[in-house]
Amino acid sequence: MTQKAALVAAFLFALPGLPAAAAQRSFAPLTPEPSLQPAPSGMMYGVLPDPAQPTAAVSLWYRAPAAGFDVSAPAGPSHAATLPGLSRLAALTVAASTPITGTPLARLVQSVGGRFSVSTYPDSVAITILVSPEHVNAVVRAVTADYFAPVIDAAGFALAQRDVAEDAIYRSYDPPDAVEDALESALFSDGPFHDGTIVEPKTIAALTIDHVRAYAERAFRPANAILILTGNVDASAIDGAATRDGALPSPELLTRQSPASPGPAVQHTANVEGTGLGWAGPAISDEASATALDFTADALFAPKTGIVQRALGALNVEVTGKFVTYHDPGLFLVTISGADAKAALPIVQRAIAHAASPMNAAVFASARAGFEYRLLSDLETPAELADTFGWYAVEGNFAYAPAGSRYFHVAAELTPQIVARTVARYLTASPAVVTLVRARPAATSKPS
Repeated sequence: MTQKAALVAAFLFALPGLPAAAAQRSFAPLTPEPSLQPAPSGMMYGVLPDPAQPTAAVSLWYRAPAAGFDVSAPAGPSHAATLPGLSRLAALTVAASTPITGTPLARLVQSVGGRFSVSTYPDSVAITILVSPEHVNAVVRAVTADYFAPVIDAAGFALAQRDVAEDAIYRSYDPPDAVEDALESALFSDGPFHDGTIVEPKTIAALTIDHVRAYAERAFRPANAILILTGNVDASAIDGAATRDGALPSPELLTRQSPASPGPAVQHTANVEGTGLGWAGPAISDEASATALDFTADALFAPKTGIVQRALGALNVEVTGKFVTYHDPGLFLVTISGADAKAALPIVQRAIAHAASPMNAAVFASARAGFEYRLLSDLETPAELADTFGWYAVEGNFAYAPAGSRYFHVAAELTPQIVARTVARYLTASPAVVTLVRARPAATSKPS
C-alpha cells in the first residue's frame, strides 16, 4: 500500500525523542492537493504545514538502489557492484561522520532532543528527523549540507558498519521481513528488487569505505533528492537548504523492472521458517488498479477483521498481505509463518481466488469503510505523513499519496466489480513461491 509495506530499517541510535502521544491528532485528507517544487539546488521539495502539531518531520529521500548502481562492474573504489546494504551503510556513515561544521548529524539531532532514522528500500533510501518546530531550520541546513557534499570518515564508517550488522541479524529473524525480501528476489531475475536489502555477514565484510564514498557521491547529490517537511513547519525553512556546485544535474531515472517468469517454488535456508506468495501488479501510475489492490490486501489481511484473518481462527500462524505501490511494477506480497503455516496456506489461496468474484455490496461497503479508517489511522503524526508523501514522491506520483484528497477520491470510486476485475487480472496467475527453512544442525559423532 504505502512505504509501510516495504522494508524499514532501524534507528541508528536510540535517541531521546518527543512523546509519541503528543505528536498525534486526528487527520483529514489534505485539500488542495500538495505538489512538489524545485529548489535552487535542483532538489525537489514538498511542504505540508500543520501548525496544530507539536512536532515537525524533515525527511530527505533519494532514488538509490540498495545494492549499488553498477551491478555489472567488479566491486572497487569506483564501482558498487551488487552489494545489498550499501545504501543503508552509506546513509548511516554520512550521519555518523564529522562534517566540516564539526558536529555529526546524528549527534546534532540527539543534542536537540530529536529522533533520527534511516529507512532503506530496494530502490530508495530515506533519512527522517523528527524535531520540535524551533529546530527545523537548523536541521534542514544540516541534513542538506551533510548529504549534498558527503564527508565519509573512518569513525563514522565503523559505527555505521556495526549498525548494519545488527540490523541484518534482527531482520533475518523476523519472518515476514525475511520472507518478503526472499520473495522480491524470486520475483525478479535482476535489478534492485532481486538484490534485496537484508545483508549477509559476508556481504557486510565486503563493503568498504571506498564503496561508500563512491555511492554517496552519486546517490546523495541535490538533483536526486526530494525533501519533505510536515507538521509544525514553514516553507521558509527551504531557504536554508544547501546547494552544491558541480554536482550531476539530473536525478536517477525511474526504470521499470521486468518480473521473471514464474517457476517452481524456491527454497532457501534461513534463520526463520516461512512461506511467501508474490505477484507483480500495476504501476503507481495506474491509480485505479493500485488502489483496488490496496483495498484487496486490507480486506483480506487486516488484523482481526480481514477475511483471511477471521478464517484462520485459532491456528498458530502469522499471515501478512500487502500491495506495495512501487514505480513499476507494484508488488502484491503474502507471508505465512508459524507452527500452523501449512494449514494456513490453502486458506490464503482460497481467499485470494474468491476475491476475483465481486463481494456482496454490504460486505464491500463495510470493508471499504475499514480500509479508509486504517489509512487515516496511519497518517496521524508528522513522521507518518513525511514517510507517506516521501514514498509516493520517490516512486514518481506524489499527488497520489494517500494523505491527499486524490487517493480518497479514487478509493470512493471503487466498486465490487472493479476490485474483482483487478484481482482477476493480477492475482489469478501462478505466483512466485518462496519457502524459508532453518538449517539442520550438523550431525556430531558420539565419543566411543
